[in-house]
Amino acid sequence: MTNYAYLFEAKSIQSYILATNRLKEIVGASELVERLTGSFDSQDALLNHALNAIGGNGKIQFSRKGGATFYAFSECFEVIDKLASLWPLLVRQYAPDLEFAQAKGEGKHPHEAFENAQQQLLANRNCQATRLPQAGPFAIRNRRTGEPATKLSKNAKSDKPEPVDAATWRKLKFAEAGKLAKRFAENATPGEWPTLLTPEKGQDGRNFPFKEERQTIALIHADGNGLGQVLIHLQEHAKNKPDDYLKLFKDFSESVTRATQQAARNATIKVLQEARKDEGIVLYPARPIVLGGDDLTIIVRADLAMKFTQVYLKEFARLSKDEMSILKKEYPSLPQHLLPGQLTACAGVAYAKASVPFYLLHGLAEDLCKQAKSMAKPKAKENKREGLSALSFHRITTAMVDDYQDILKRELTIPGDPSLCQTLQAYALEPDVGLPCLDHLLELQKLLGGEGMARGPTRQVLGLIEQDLGQAKQRYKRWQEVMSKKMPKELEQFDQLVASLLKGDEKVWKELPYGEIDLETQTRHSPLGDVMALLAVGSE
Repeated sequence: MTNYAYLFEAKSIQSYILATNRLKEIVGASELVERLTGSFDSQDALLNHALNAIGGNGKIQFSRKGGATFYAFSECFEVIDKLASLWPLLVRQYAPDLEFAQAKGEGKHPHEAFENAQQQLLANRNCQATRLPQAGPFAIRNRRTGEPATKLSKNAKSDKPEPVDAATWRKLKFAEAGKLAKRFAENATPGEWPTLLTPEKGQDGRNFPFKEERQTIALIHADGNGLGQVLIHLQEHAKNKPDDYLKLFKDFSESVTRATQQAARNATIKVLQEARKDEGIVLYPARPIVLGGDDLTIIVRADLAMKFTQVYLKEFARLSKDEMSILKKEYPSLPQHLLPGQLTACAGVAYAKASVPFYLLHGLAEDLCKQAKSMAKPKAKENKREGLSALSFHRITTAMVDDYQDILKRELTIPGDPSLCQTLQAYALEPDVGLPCLDHLLELQKLLGGEGMARGPTRQVLGLIEQDLGQAKQRYKRWQEVMSKKMPKELEQFDQLVASLLKGDEKVWKELPYGEIDLETQTRHSPLGDVMALLAVGSE
């Protein structure tokens, strides 16, 4: 019997969500994306209403469903054809300007139908859809997006209404919805999450709950390691056992989604809810942006971001181990090496003032996540591990926000022979895996941030390195001598932590707290810049 497939993927979701720098519109866009397809357990998603309209319930199965993406299969050509005709019209009305790719295919079994459709989908991803209707030269435009305006929206900062385009209007309509936020805190109401980063008149109850006068946020982006390779392995297995394809991929997708969502929920409970309780604040000091598949994007108050990321990555690895164990038991015929024992993830954390455009923050957070992945992958192979949980972070202090490699060269590295870099770039969540351990960095931060442990001289050393390396060495030596007399225990702890982070010969980092020369880049690296960044944002 012939099987038919219809594949749909939303494109550039992050760009769609972060099109403007207004938190309310970002929240609304996140909700729109969340409500398009829902997940396997969603009943109120737009896709479910579409299935009801075409009589597709019970006739269509899904191997993937979530994150504004789905892969639909049926033995009935008519229902697949109706879905493929109706769905694009619904999406354009429901989420204007959201880009997407789609394709149909058929085959003797679902896997063959998927492969035929996927070839067309890959080609369609590169096709730019025509945007209709085109605006005339006299059309009023939304000043934030440049798109033709279709509505007038109230502006709290002005008595005059503001012209907004169709996409922005839809985002504003969904700004008070809470479906995505409930994945982070099941019992929370939409009113418990902030919708404004910049205070607006009459909106005191929805302003972001900053701590003291420090209006600093962090955008966290986390992504699973090696999932693409796992899916390739499962595809190879499906070629030999096509009857397993639909259920296996559905079960795997659900397993990853459960681990991701529960990890985010646990991090919310352990970090965000605890902060609300301790500080007596009404709103969560965060705002979810994306949670789907193995992806997480969230805005968190800067002082809580590192702790939130750490808990999330640990929980994701722990929960995925249980999920993979269950899958292996359900599919005893599946070669055990095709499924990892557990999944891991890496994250990027971009710190900045709340006024920095979100799309720049997100681009940097993605770069930082890629940096952590690139440094963790070879270390995982060396340790014969399936993956390592790691993170990279950076605090934006300049007007220019480039990609991370440019920031490393321009802002964080002092040219010389060898060059000196103020960051270790990536930190693992476990010790002794070839990367510096995050816990050791946080202990060093706590030590240097404590009373009596003068941070001033440390900052002076970093400043002097750029001006006079010889003088910096003398100042650092003098600092060591003073500390050995006044605070010998703290100095001993400092040396131990620096040694654990830098490894190598003690003589090398005793002169200045920089590690041995990286032969590939001819650079020495130090954790002190990372410590100063965390202290500057008040990280807990």
